[in-house]
This record gives sequence, C-alpha cells and structure tokens, in this order.
Amino acid sequence: MLHHAPSHCLRHILVLCLAICLLTPAVAVAQTPGLREPRRIIVQTPGTLPTLIGQKQKYHLTDLSVEGALNGTDLRFLREMAGSDFRQQPTEGRLRRLDLRRATFVRGGEPYILKNDSVWVEGGPRTLPPFVFRHCGLEQVLLPERMDTIGTGAFELSALRSISLPDSVVVQGWAFNRCDSLTRVDFPRFLLTLEGDCFRHCGSLRTLRLHDVQFLPYHVFQDVTGLEEIVIDGTLWHADGWFCDACPNLRRIEFGGVVLTAGGPPIASNCPRLSDITFSGFCFPIVFGSVENCPLVKRCRVTGSVMASSNADFLPSVTDVSQIDKALLLRALTAVRKMNGHKRYDMASVNKSRITRSLASILTRRGMKKEALQTLEMLAANGFPYYRQITTDTAFTALKTDHTFADIIGKMRANANFLKIIRQSPAYDTGAMYRHATAPQRMRFPEAHDSTLQLIREYFQTDHIAGAGSETDRLKNVMFWVHDRIKHRGDFMPHTRRSAIPLVEGFQRAGRDGMNARGIAIVLCELYQALGWPARFITCQSKYYTDDTDATVVTAVWSFDLGKWVMMDASMAAFVTDENGLLLHPGEIRQRMKDGRPLLLNKEANWNHQEKVNKEDYLDHYMAKNLYYMSGYLDNAPGIESENNAAYYTLAPEGEKVHIGITVYDDAWFWQKPF
Repeated sequence: MLHHAPSHCLRHILVLCLAICLLTPAVAVAQTPGLREPRRIIVQTPGTLPTLIGQKQKYHLTDLSVEGALNGTDLRFLREMAGSDFRQQPTEGRLRRLDLRRATFVRGGEPYILKNDSVWVEGGPRTLPPFVFRHCGLEQVLLPERMDTIGTGAFELSALRSISLPDSVVVQGWAFNRCDSLTRVDFPRFLLTLEGDCFRHCGSLRTLRLHDVQFLPYHVFQDVTGLEEIVIDGTLWHADGWFCDACPNLRRIEFGGVVLTAGGPPIASNCPRLSDITFSGFCFPIVFGSVENCPLVKRCRVTGSVMASSNADFLPSVTDVSQIDKALLLRALTAVRKMNGHKRYDMASVNKSRITRSLASILTRRGMKKEALQTLEMLAANGFPYYRQITTDTAFTALKTDHTFADIIGKMRANANFLKIIRQSPAYDTGAMYRHATAPQRMRFPEAHDSTLQLIREYFQTDHIAGAGSETDRLKNVMFWVHDRIKHRGDFMPHTRRSAIPLVEGFQRAGRDGMNARGIAIVLCELYQALGWPARFITCQSKYYTDDTDATVVTAVWSFDLGKWVMMDASMAAFVTDENGLLLHPGEIRQRMKDGRPLLLNKEANWNHQEKVNKEDYLDHYMAKNLYYMSGYLDNAPGIESENNAAYYTLAPEGEKVHIGITVYDDAWFWQKPF
C-alpha cells in the first residue's frame, strides 16, 4: 500500500535532484545534420550556392529551401546534393526534399548535366530547365507558384513521389518519364498543356484528376503503365484524338466538365482494360466517336449533354435542345466566359468565336434569352465583325425584338470597319530576318526552261496570250485572258494536282465553268512563270481568319521594268495603283490603307462579267478585310501546293501569333527580290 510522503521529504528529494544536475558534467549529444534542417539558403548572386552551403554540408543535407536566381553552376551543385553528378553518375548526396518556391533560373554558369551533350540553362526565369533533376534522388520538389514551363525530362528517372504543378504551366514531354515512385500529381486549377509522354512508364501512378486544361495532344498519356483512371472535371479546351494510348491498366475515363473541342475520332487506343468512358458534363460538337483496340468499350456513357460527335451510335448526342439541363448550360457559359477572357489563349484548334456563337444559339433555343444576350455581348466585345452571320441566323429570331440585341449588332457593325482594323494593327518588324540571320532564306523561283513550264507555255500558247506592247500591257493581257476564260466559283476546287494544266482540265472535266480564287491565282502564276516572270500566289486573310472562311488569293508577279512586285487579281480582273498610276503589290496596298494614302482600282474590275466592282467594295471592304495576314510559299515551283513538305510562311504584324504555316514579321524579307 502506497503512502503519501510528508511535504518535508518532498523538499529533500527536490533539493537532491537539483544538486545532482548541477554537479554532473554536461554530456555532449551528437547533433546530426538532419536535426538542424530544413536549411534555408538565399542566393543573392547566381553561381554562389556551392559557397553558401559548403563542401562539408553538401552530402549531408536532406531538406533544403533555396531562394533567388539559380544558374547552371547552382543546378549542377543541387544535382550532386541530390545523388547525381554532371555525368549522371551516383554521388553520396542525401537531398530528398527541395523547396524552390522562391527560386528563378538564369543563364550563365556551368552546364548542369550531360545528356548526349552538355546542357546549359537557356530558358526564361520561370522555366524549370530540361533534365535538371534527371536520375536524382529527390522525393519531393516544391515548385514556384508562377512557372511558365517544366522542361523536357526535368524529373525523368528520379525518385519523385509526389508533385504539385503550378497554375497555367506547360509540362514538356518526358517530364516525369520512368518516375517509378510517383504516386500523386496535384494539377492546378488551370493547366496550359501536357506534352507527349509526360508520365510514360510511371508504374505507381494510379489516378490523374485534371481540372481546367487547355490542350491534351495526341498520345499525351502513352505507356502510363500503372494508370487506372483519368478524370477531367473542369473545362477541356481541346484534346487530340488518340490522347490515351497503350495504357495496359487504364479502366476509366471521365469528362466531367465542359469540352469545347476534341479531335479524333478515336478517344483512346490499345487500352485492353478500358471499359468505361463517361461524359457527365457539357460537350460542344466534337470529333470524338470511337476507340481503337479497346475491346471492352462498346459505347460511351453520356449522363450530361453532347451536342454532336462523329458517331452518334458510339457517343450519343443531343436530339432535343429543350432537354438540356440548364445547370449544364450555365456551367458552359462560365467556361466560355473564361475562355474569352483568358490571356494565354493561343490555340488554332479552339475557335473562340465559333464556340461562343454556338453557345448563344443553344441558349436562345433553350429559352435562356438573358444568357444568350450575354454570350453575344462577348462576341461583340472581342471584336467579332460578322454581324450578318448573326442577323441572318434564324436561331436568333427570338432575340431580335430585344433592344439589347440591336445594341450588340451595332457594336458588331462598328467592328466591321476593316480599314480601321488595318490602321490600328501593329507595325511589321522590317529587316528582322536580315538582322538576326547571317544568311536569310531566299525564295526560289523556277527558270522559264523548266520542263513543266515549257509544257504550260505550249499548252496555253502563252506568248500569243501576252501579245506585244510594254511589259505592263503584257502582264495585264495575261491576267484578263485568265479572267475571261475561268469564272470565279468560290465553292469549287478541282481534286487534282494544283498546277495550271491539271486545274483547268479538272474543272472542265467536272462540267464546271471555273473554280475558286486559289485555283485561278495558281493558273495565272504559272502562266507568268512560263513567260519568264517570277511569280507567286499570295493568300490574303482576315484578322479573324478562324471565323472568316472568305479569304482570297491573288497573284504577285515581278515587273522587271518597274523593279518591284505588282498584284494581279484574275478573279476580279483587278489591279491597284497609286495616285500616279504605279502598280502596287499586296503589301504596298495594305501599307497605303494603314497610312490613309490614295489607292485607285482599274475601271475594268468586275466579277465574272456580271457585276461591276467598285473601289469601296473591293478595296475599302473586301481587300481591307483580307489583307491583315498574307501567306506564300518559300519555293514557288509549278505544283508546289501539292508537295507535302513545302515551307509556307505567313506575314503578320509584329507580336501576333498566327496558326498558318510559319509566322514571320519581316515584310522586307517576305517581299524580297526574286534574284
């Protein structure tokens, strides 16, 4: 039985304990480096991280926070701390957790990894350099909240266990390839792009749950060996067909949010266990409609609404708009509003105006007039100029009595001032190609003795067509001859090789009396070439080319007498001069529009000898609309349009990104002399 000790005894015990503590020598406890972590390092001068940490601590730290601008020397040191040197050979490094949330990356210092060749820091300050932690023992890396890009192979073959991706980031190919321990990926609220093979051979990764994502390319999820489920619960701007391939354990794909566009038609391929593809959100018309070598998928499950697919039997679509759940449409409206306001929109496959217009039509037919008008307002606010497409569309009949609709159409009509759009466009970066390249590419033109051109010369009797007189007269004679014999039919192009003889024989064989402006311009171009004049056909398009399919194609021919390019438009029997009668090429016409200088149209201009063409219609509206972007081939040989590898360039105002061939900003290069 225990008894309470008297209070004076307790006092004696306490005094005794205190005396023991005071008299006993202090015992030194071995302090391992890990007990002092995490370690925080601020790099004020790039390249000084090795000095700040020191060789003694280099292979002992396991948890590190690094702030400041890091160059190649710093990254090379971090790799060594994380168990892999410059040559990707093992080191004694024990670094397992790295906090880079306040770090940036700058050029300079040493190369940080040998991957076929030495790799240096070359990206921007918010780009995680390629292969930077390849073969490293890092298990967790905290990335900056603001990051543009995760470079190619950045974590390839690393010990990474989890990763949280920054908002609005591009993840380049192979970024997490063969990360065998990776079990968790936290996606941001908005992801720009996952490039191909990001998670290839990630055997421990079971589920990927994405939110808003702009682009998922072909085979982005390929050979993700452990993956069982993909869920996209936000807005998917665009996914290519076959975006899932060869995932042996994939069982389920769900599109739970809004799908703006999708290519295809196959959704997935070579996924033997895939059995469930569900669309539980709202899908605009998409091209999805099948799978390949996925034997367990017979038909997609639709619990939301799919407006249209390439195969309604496989992916059922809406048959009655009135049955679409209003909540889904409101979610679609939110997604479209975000799309229209997003600053990093740069996708050719996502036609913003078409999607917005489509939603406005659906909302109108569903009886949601207020929301429909809000959607049309977005179109007007973003500069949509094609008000006739809206006023003539019967889907919007129910809105036409609303005064707000009239205001919106008024704004769209104001947007249709194409001369104003030209005048407000950015300038070209004249001479850029010559400043930045030692030997800028030269455009190529065939010699008149080219065998194809000789056939054209004989077939069309081009010398007879050109006739006698001055060079200018002969150029006009050929243009008028083509105009008189080939009518402009905007809806027809022969299915044949795109060269003068096959095109002419093609429309005749089809029982037509002409073809579109492209075919006509190609014929005129090759007739000029057969007569010894360098010539090109130039595609002229609107600023809103993704909505406006009414582009035009004209011929530019080199005048030896004038020492310059001039434009001949055989579709309209048109050419343009300045106030002194000097013939102009499309670039000069555009510049005069921008500067407000005079332009004159020839009196013979007409459409198929049925309608007279005046300056206001042809220059101030039609050509002003279509001269925003101009495109042409580097090689201008006969039939070049039928060559699959032909380089195609688009001249754009500086800073604008165009999804038509290769964008250039240098008008001096685009209109270079042909010799």
